[in-house]
Amino acid sequence: MVVEQTNRDFERQNNMKNIIKIAHHMDDYVCMWNGVEDIYIRDTGETLPPKFFFVLSSFGGFCYMKTPKSELKRMVALGDGRTRKMYEFLSPIVGFDYKTFEYKTFEKALTKIKLEIDAGYPCMIGALDMFYLPHFEKIYHKEHIPFHYELAIGYDDETQTLYFNDCGRTEIQEISYDELRLAFDCSYPGLSKPNTVWTIRMHTNKGKYEIAKEALTKKKEMYLNPPVGFIGYRGFEKFIKELPNWKNELSKEDYDKILYNMVQFFGTVPTIPNALRGIDEADIISFGGGFDKAAVVLSSLGKEYHDISMAVAADIFGNAAPVITQIKEVIVDYLTNRYDGTNELPALFSQVAYIMKSGFEALE
Repeated sequence: MVVEQTNRDFERQNNMKNIIKIAHHMDDYVCMWNGVEDIYIRDTGETLPPKFFFVLSSFGGFCYMKTPKSELKRMVALGDGRTRKMYEFLSPIVGFDYKTFEYKTFEKALTKIKLEIDAGYPCMIGALDMFYLPHFEKIYHKEHIPFHYELAIGYDDETQTLYFNDCGRTEIQEISYDELRLAFDCSYPGLSKPNTVWTIRMHTNKGKYEIAKEALTKKKEMYLNPPVGFIGYRGFEKFIKELPNWKNELSKEDYDKILYNMVQFFGTVPTIPNALRGIDEADIISFGGGFDKAAVVLSSLGKEYHDISMAVAADIFGNAAPVITQIKEVIVDYLTNRYDGTNELPALFSQVAYIMKSGFEALE
């Protein structure tokens, strides 16, 4: 046993390069799930609708909380996009185990990545700061966005290079250890700390339809019958009722911060509209609050499996996306001092709440 362990250690020390061959499906803007889906597809042979795991894990998790002791005095979320919470919800439904390893140094994180690859397991890494990722030409050395994840699949110690799959690229990407060190040195509440590695062990034979039915059933129950009053439809109704009072209860600075934070999570990725950056260009990403993604997943499954309730729910949820876009425009106009139409927000959010409840009720 000791000899066998010694041999393995010797092999690792002398293994300067290793790349795992794994088919990659491009699906942009869902970086924390894209690599996990690659592993699931490899092991099951399934094909997946765009944003599949992301929608099933995040959509429908409405939450409204008063947080007077925090910098942000009100927290409003249409869905829960926190990586840890999404993995926690969906992993037992899909059938995979994950562990999070947070290291104090980059060297220890890199050692863990290489050990996983040598054992034949691709691993998720991140969050990473996109400022240091060369393949994002428009962001590289221009903007700090500490939200990105990659699937590490290989390394080469001789060239000091890590190889990985990126959700928005078809080809294998690479980054130098020096730049990876910088990208790894970031953190964001609810996502990860610096130098975080996520190990994945897939052990499932479930098809996508079975996974979707189980996940959506749980989401429906949590939304329509929330155990506490600040989540689900009860939380949404409370938020709409209290929203008109925010201007009287809060300072303008606090009010503006809440709207600014809210709008950046309406987009396909967490980012603010161009107008709030002072850029006079149309937004590249859509601001549909996740309803556009959910509609695509449900429509695809409804057609493939002749599930009428999913098709109906897809149509219903899809109606909320343009309303969220309208809400985004109201907030942008207010924050850029063009026009204060924030009195329209309660009515617009009421439309979204009604659509959300109706969509879940349509699911069987």
